[in-house]
Formats: sequence, structure tokens, C-alpha cells
Amino acid sequence: MALKEFSLEGKSAIVTGGGRGIGKAIALAFAEAGADVVAVARTAPELEQTAEEVRRMGRKGLAIPTDITNAREVEKMAEKTVQELGKIDILVNNAGMVLLKPILPTPGLAVVGADPATDLSKPLSDDEWRRVIDLNLTAIFICCRAVGPHMMKRGKGKIINITSGFAAKVAPHSAPYAASKAAVAMFTKSLALEWARFNININAIGPGLIRTDQSEGFFRDEALLQAVLKTLPLRRVGEARDVALLAVYLASDAANNMTGQNIYLDQGLSIS
Repeated sequence: MALKEFSLEGKSAIVTGGGRGIGKAIALAFAEAGADVVAVARTAPELEQTAEEVRRMGRKGLAIPTDITNAREVEKMAEKTVQELGKIDILVNNAGMVLLKPILPTPGLAVVGADPATDLSKPLSDDEWRRVIDLNLTAIFICCRAVGPHMMKRGKGKIINITSGFAAKVAPHSAPYAASKAAVAMFTKSLALEWARFNININAIGPGLIRTDQSEGFFRDEALLQAVLKTLPLRRVGEARDVALLAVYLASDAANNMTGQNIYLDQGLSIS
């Protein structure tokens, strides 16, 4: 690599939600930049595919199925990473979920982008609220707490949290999702301040409209897509690799003096 400061050669990284979408793109970009990668999620077959692609690049690739909302499972995952790779240089907290649903049902209300399985005739349930908060926010706390001691002991580390453009500018019916992602943005700032003296850099990326396998259903509705594009100053869609390339920068020595920042990769939505 010509710019050695951007190299991840010799680094080891954990990427949650690494089996598909943005998480997989980050895992593969890290391997391309020289890192060994542990892909973490609940779904083993997708993880193993990511790990195999990492290995094809000549890097070590591990798949560790983990429920990241379970503290004991996450601790075991961190321990196994250290056993297999020797250290943890980078943690990417990418795993999350989107739930678009009004707090209370409103007659005649159309919820753009709602999961067809979501029952819009009933109020947002306690379980729905907790699922979003647990996966989008609490899991990040659990993963940071598990990995933190390893980074503190070595006196360095990089943590990248994936938040959302919704943390800066909300849309209707996004209360649990937007609340969880805004909390991640502030969690990032707070923990960055707390762990700065250990030389641990903690930053967040807030993607906007990104094309992934999971979002293909949205992109098939051309009228809806065009309507959304009109709200974006750059009038275009992002790709998962766009997020991955920013993650490579934040994980590299080039970003050694950046911490506590939330960077929105949202086609300008947050400034509109």
C-alpha cells in the first residue's frame, strides 16, 4: 500500500453483523487493507462465507456465531479472538436493526419502508422497543465492555460504531430506531472521552441511504426511490463499500488524532 498510514497490515479486527451488508463490506475492506478479521453475528452460514472470502485474500478469517446482546457470549467471543489472533486492535459495532412503526396506530397512515411483517394496527409493543434498543445500543455497550480491557492492557485500540443519519435528522415513525442511534452517537462521544488516556480512539459512522442486499426491496419501488432522492442534496445512493472505506480510515493510523466524532455519510441529508 502506497500510503502506509492507511494500512491495516498486522491488525486484527472484530466486525459485528459481519455476515452481510455493510458489516461484510467492512470486513472485506479490512482484509484488503491487510487485517485479520473475525466476523460476528447470529447466523453461522453467512459468517463463514465472509470468513472464507477474507481467507482468500491471504488473511486470517474467523466466523464466531454470537448473540451480541448476551454478555457472556460476547466475553467468550472476545476471549476466542485473543486466543486465535493474539490481540484485538479494532472493534466495529455494526450489527443493528431497523423498525419503522408509529408509537400508536393512526387510521389511514402509510408507513414508508415498514417491514411487511410489522403489525401497524397495534401500538408499538414493549418487546419491539426493547429489541431495537437491545441490539442497536445495549449490544454496543456489551461489546465495548468486553473488548476494552484487552485494548487498555495494550495501550491502544480503535472502536467504530455504526450509527445512522437518523441520529441527526429523523423521519416519521422512526422513534425507537432514531432514539437508539442518537444514543449511540452520544455513547461514542462519552466513551471516547473516558478511554482517551488509554490511547483508544472511538468514532462513529452515520450512513444514509445505502444499497445493500437487505434494502433491495426499497430500491425496487422506483417512485419511492425517486421521492427519497429528492430529499438528498447529492441526489444519489451510497454503496456499502463507501462506508467500508471510511471505516478503513478510522481504523488506520491515519486517524490517530480523531476521537469522539460522528461522521455522517448520508448524501447530505443531515445538513438539508
